[in-house]
Amino acid sequence: MATFDASAAQRLGRAYATPHVVAQRARTRQAVAPRPGQRILDVGCGPGLLACELAAAVGPAGTVIAIDTSEQMLGAAAQRATQDGVVEWTRFARADATALPVADGCLHAVTGTQVYEYVPDLARAFAEIARVLRPGGRVAIVDTDWDSCVWHASDRRRTRRVLEAWRGHFTHPDLPARLPALLAGADLRLESLVALPLVDISYDADAFSRWMLGTVAEFVGARGGLTPDEAHAWADDVRAQQTRGGYFFSVCRYLALARR
Repeated sequence: MATFDASAAQRLGRAYATPHVVAQRARTRQAVAPRPGQRILDVGCGPGLLACELAAAVGPAGTVIAIDTSEQMLGAAAQRATQDGVVEWTRFARADATALPVADGCLHAVTGTQVYEYVPDLARAFAEIARVLRPGGRVAIVDTDWDSCVWHASDRRRTRRVLEAWRGHFTHPDLPARLPALLAGADLRLESLVALPLVDISYDADAFSRWMLGTVAEFVGARGGLTPDEAHAWADDVRAQQTRGGYFFSVCRYLALARR
C-alpha cells in the first residue's frame, strides 16, 4: 500500500501539472459542471490542484471541502489555495473516503481522482458518496487500470517484474472495471464511463511518466520484491531509451460520471 510524505507531495504536484493531467482535470471539471454557489467535496485532494480549480468555479458564495489522509498533502493543498486566492472558501480536513466529514444530502458534487484504488472498503466508500450527495448531485471518479501500463525498456523481463510489483502500491489496481457495479450498488446512476489514455514518447519535464518513474523505482526496490539495485537499473534502462529515440510510456485512466 502507498504512503505519501512531503517528497511525494512535491513530486505529485509536478506530475499533476503536466499537460496530460491538466487536460484530464479539465475533463473532470466539465463532467462535474461546477457553478457559483455550489458545495463540492474533493476526496483524496492530494496537492490540491483540482480542489483549487473547483473553488475558483464555485466562487466565494460556494464551498469546496478538500480531504486527504496525509497531512503533507493537505499542507500542500492549503498552500496552493492561498496562492490561488481561493482559501477563504476552501476547507481542508484530514479524513478518509469511508467517513466523509459532511452532513447527509448537502453536496452538489463529489470528485475523487486516483484515490478509490487505495480504499479497502469500497462498498462503504461509495455508500458515503450517496449519503452526502443531494438528489441529482454528481460524482466524478478517475482511476487507473494498471494492467494497461506499458513502459518500454531493453530488459522486458525485468520490466514485467517491476510492473507486477507496482500493483502492490494499490488495493485495487484494476478498479475501473468494477466502477459500474460499485456505483449501482450505492444507488448511483452511471451516466458515462470514458477512457482517458495517457501516452508519453519523450522523457522531458512535460512527461507525466518522468515524475512517476522515481516513485515506482523507490516502491518496488523497497517493498516490491526487487532489490534497490535492480529497481535503479530498471529506471536507468527506461531513461536510456530517450537517447535511443525509443522512449515510450502509456497507461489508461477512466472517468466515471454518475448521479444520485
